[in-house]
Amino acid sequence: MPARTLDPILLDIGSVLGGVGLAVVAFVVVILVCVVILRLLAAILPSYEDLSARAESRAPHDAVAGEEAADDAEATVPDADVASKE
Repeated sequence: MPARTLDPILLDIGSVLGGVGLAVVAFVVVILVCVVILRLLAAILPSYEDLSARAESRAPHDAVAGEEAADDAEATVPDADVASKE
């Protein structure tokens, strides 16, 4: 009797449908796990709208600090002019 290992093996329709069904179920489970993880991260992390609102509320304070720094820079410039004249 010759060896039959080289003959093509045909799968029955039940195995094919079972494999396709398993692949579809696995795909749906992976998508659902990703959605759950993203929702948990969205609940834990602050939203970008909150961060932009905080940045806008800090902007006037930063502008005042910038003006104070400019005042300090102007205050040091006359000293440098006096030192260069001497």
